[in-house]
Amino acid sequence: MAKGRNIKRKSNKKPNSFLIFIVVVIVLALVSFGISYLVLDKDKETGKTAADVEESIVVIPNDKQGDHASDKETLVGMAQLAGTWVSNYDGTMLTIQGSTCVLESPAVDSPEKVSGTIMVNKSIVTFVFTDKHSCGSTEGHYEYQMEGDGGVFFRKIKDDCKMRTELMSASWFRL
Repeated sequence: MAKGRNIKRKSNKKPNSFLIFIVVVIVLALVSFGISYLVLDKDKETGKTAADVEESIVVIPNDKQGDHASDKETLVGMAQLAGTWVSNYDGTMLTIQGSTCVLESPAVDSPEKVSGTIMVNKSIVTFVFTDKHSCGSTEGHYEYQMEGDGGVFFRKIKDDCKMRTELMSASWFRL
């Protein structure tokens, strides 16, 4: 009797690395789209539009600022923002003291220091630069929101100065 041989053949098929690469790229793309959707959807949850917030902006003439400073919410807002903040975007320092603010750029080759005024009305902040600056004396209106452990985020309401808009749209941490 002849014994049957069981011959197992070895497969020379290797996993197609290009196919695996394409699958990984597609999965990463789907995950990044999902995260982007969740982050961008968070802005919609606030329910406020720029027009709604813009209506609540009250510009106070300089001669009446003393009367306005007695508003409790304004004083709380000014106290929350007082101090030195550092931008997570580029390391710019924002120092707020009373109704003045100073922006100091960290650039080594051409450091820039810009002074200005700041007005707080509840959760709305208005920045006006007084030094010679590319923004001139254009007002920038932002809604601020305190974040977790000593952070703040400014959301643009209305600002025609692109440089300030780019700079202020980063999150800031207290120094």
